[in-house]
Amino acid sequence: MSPIVRAAKGEEDRKTLERILEESFGTDGMPWATWMERIGHENLRVVVEGGAIRGGLGFYRFGQHWGGERVPMIGLAGVGVAPEARGTGLARRFLVETLAEAKRDEIPLAALYASSVAVYRSVGFEQAGTTIRWSVPLATLPRGDHALACEPFAPAESEPLRPLYEARARSWNGHLARHEPMWQRIAKPYKGTTRGYRFGAASAPEGYVIYTHAPGEDLHFAIVVRDLVLATPAAARRCTALLTDLRSLGNELRWLGCASDPLLSLLPEQTAKVVEHGRWMLRIVDPERALAARGYAADGEVRFEVRDPILGDVGIHLSVRAGRAEITREPTGRARLSLDVRALAALYTGFAHPATLRIAGLLEGPLDEAHLLARLFAGTEPWMCDWF
Repeated sequence: MSPIVRAAKGEEDRKTLERILEESFGTDGMPWATWMERIGHENLRVVVEGGAIRGGLGFYRFGQHWGGERVPMIGLAGVGVAPEARGTGLARRFLVETLAEAKRDEIPLAALYASSVAVYRSVGFEQAGTTIRWSVPLATLPRGDHALACEPFAPAESEPLRPLYEARARSWNGHLARHEPMWQRIAKPYKGTTRGYRFGAASAPEGYVIYTHAPGEDLHFAIVVRDLVLATPAAARRCTALLTDLRSLGNELRWLGCASDPLLSLLPEQTAKVVEHGRWMLRIVDPERALAARGYAADGEVRFEVRDPILGDVGIHLSVRAGRAEITREPTGRARLSLDVRALAALYTGFAHPATLRIAGLLEGPLDEAHLLARLFAGTEPWMCDWF
């Protein structure tokens, strides 16, 4: 009997999936029940073979900012297969089913942090952005100043500060359009206690930081940033003053950022180190919707074909004027420029150069047309400051 992919049904299904995820991720003691509540029980899927659940996943329903516009996206997480069922194609099966479901629901993008790249490339995902884990000795931050007000706040009550994040997110390609479960992940991590500080007047805040302490072997500790938004230079100076005032026992600052990270620009010397350079992956589920929903910084017109053996090939005429796109579907086989759906993901985010994709065998046709398409997608460095 062929494997069946279906929604998780009730507590028994969730307990079985929890056991599989514990072994898949080596996370005994991880509160998977809380994870499932946050992701939404309705967003859990399992694959059943031989009458038993052999694996599953969950997905968040939120959005991602591209060209200043929110594009609907599902964020896949907790993808796991029981050890005895691995190597049989089950993961690919339930990934394909989940992508098809997203397309039916008119969600044009899917993203994830991959523990193994090959299986996700086999279903059309490609590396399309970065999330870098940075570390810097706390004592090497600039001292800043105390001119701006600095007040503590409860991270679980961050609603008045969220517009600051939302304004920044619209200006950075790849930032999530956070929904309530993502804010809960920030405020209430699975380990540790969060602390929050607001910079500026309560009626007109200019930034904030939310962090946890990571104890060391002695009395010293690291500051692990959960969320940080600095909207003004004054907020940046007040934030660095707050952090360096902890340097008597705080010895390290850690955060998720990017190559052009704002915090790096504040350092007087190059004291930051890359702890982990991660690449997240994107899947264009519906090319027409994905292209129509995003914003653009340049005008232009290009015809191309998207090769997608799973969800179907499509020919596209893309015309961009004044930051918005007009999409016309065309018959396949006519355009000179042909892209694998993986290549479209890497171009869509501005992450990959057309020549790189051509060498990888993901792009065929005139490079001048590929460069024109890439220019339409050009923007800020694509990165996420959230892990999911």
